[in-house]
Amino acid sequence: MFNHGTGVPTLKLRERLSGPGGVNFRLVFTSTTISGLGDGVATIALAFAVLDISDSPAALGAVIAARQVAAAGITILAGVWADRLPRHLVLVAAAAVQAITQATSGALVLTGEATVPVLAALALVFGLADGFVIPASQGLIPTIVASARLQQANALLGLTRSVVSVAGPALGGVMVAVGSPGGALLVDAGSFATAALLLVRVRMPAVAAAAAAPPFFHELREGWTEFRRHTWLWTTIVFFGIGNLAGASYYVLGPLLAKQHLGGAAAWATIMSAFGVGTIIGGLIALRIRPRRPLLASCLAAIPFGMPMLAIALELPLPILVGVSTIAGVGIAIHLALWFTVFQQQVPKAALSRVSSYDALGSFVLLPLGSAAAGPVASVIGIPQTLIAASAISLICIAIVIAQPSVWAIRAVPTDAV
Repeated sequence: MFNHGTGVPTLKLRERLSGPGGVNFRLVFTSTTISGLGDGVATIALAFAVLDISDSPAALGAVIAARQVAAAGITILAGVWADRLPRHLVLVAAAAVQAITQATSGALVLTGEATVPVLAALALVFGLADGFVIPASQGLIPTIVASARLQQANALLGLTRSVVSVAGPALGGVMVAVGSPGGALLVDAGSFATAALLLVRVRMPAVAAAAAAPPFFHELREGWTEFRRHTWLWTTIVFFGIGNLAGASYYVLGPLLAKQHLGGAAAWATIMSAFGVGTIIGGLIALRIRPRRPLLASCLAAIPFGMPMLAIALELPLPILVGVSTIAGVGIAIHLALWFTVFQQQVPKAALSRVSSYDALGSFVLLPLGSAAAGPVASVIGIPQTLIAASAISLICIAIVIAQPSVWAIRAVPTDAV
C-alpha cells in the first residue's frame, strides 16, 4: 500500500516545505499554531465563565450552540466569498473579529458584567467568523505549497493541531485554576490578534483583475456543481459525515460508562489523552509515507475510528481502551492528512473554498445533531447498545466509501510535480 521505495532522497522538513511559497506556509503554519493554542485555552475558559454565572447545563449549551449554529449557517456563503477574495485576507478578517469577541468576553467576565445572553451573542459573532476559516484555509494552502508537497504540509498542520489540542486545554485549566476564566479569554484574544498580524504578511502573486465578477449566486451554483462532479468527494463527505454523526455519541456516553465502570474522570481523561498521543504519532507517520493510492489509504486509515466506541461499550479493561484509543488517533491523523491532500490536488484551485464549505457544513451540522441525539437514543435502547450501534454505523459507512471505484482510481501526484 505504502510506497517507501520512490528513490527520492529524504529531505529535512524545512526543505520539503521551503519551495515556492515556503515563507508563506511558515507564516500560515505559525498563525494556525498560535490561534489553535489560544482556542484550546478558551475551550476551558468559556465553559467555566458560563458556569460561574449559571450552574445550568442549558446555559452552557446555549452559548456553545450559538457558535455552532452561526458557523453552520454561514459556511456555504463563506466558501463563495473565500473564492472571490484573497483568502489570506479573509482569514485576517476572521481572526480580527474573533480577537475582538474574545477580548470583549474576557473583559466582561473580569469586570463581573458578563451574562449568559451576552456571552451567547458574542459566541454567535465568533461563530460567524469561524465559518469562514475552513473554506478559506483549505483554499489557501494549495496556493502557497507545491502540489507534490501538500501531503507534508497537511500532515504538519494536522500534527500541530494534535499537539495544541492536548496542550491548549491543559494550559487553559491551569490558567482558570490560578487566575480567572476572563484572563484566559484575553489570552485567546491575543492569540487571534497575533495570528492576524502574521497572516497580513503573507504575499500572494498579483492576479489580473477580471472585467466583472460573476454574480454571487452563479458562483454558489458553480461550487455545488463542482462538488457533485467528483463522485469520490461527495461520497466520502456524505458517508463520513454520517459516521461522524454516529461517532459523536462516544463523547457524550463514553464519560458515563467511564464513571460507572472505570472509576470516573481520571480514566476518561487517560483515554482521551491516549487518542491525542495517537494523533501526534499519526501526524509524524503522515509526514513520511507516500501511498500509491492516497484516497484509498486515507479511507483504510479511518477504520479504527469506530473501535473505541465498541471497546468501551464491551467494558474492556482500561489498558486495552487506552491502546485502542491510541490506534484510533493514529488512524485519524493519517486519514485527515491524506484526505485533505487529495482534495486540494483534485479540486480546481478557483473553487476550493466553495467546495470545502460543504465538508465544513457536514461537520458543523451533523456533529451537534449526533451529540444531541445520543442521550435520547440511549434512554430507549441503553448506553452500551447505542455505542455498539454507532460503531457499526461508522464501520459500514467506511466500507461503503472503500467500495467506490472512484476511491481506488485516484493515484498519488508524482514527487517531481510542481
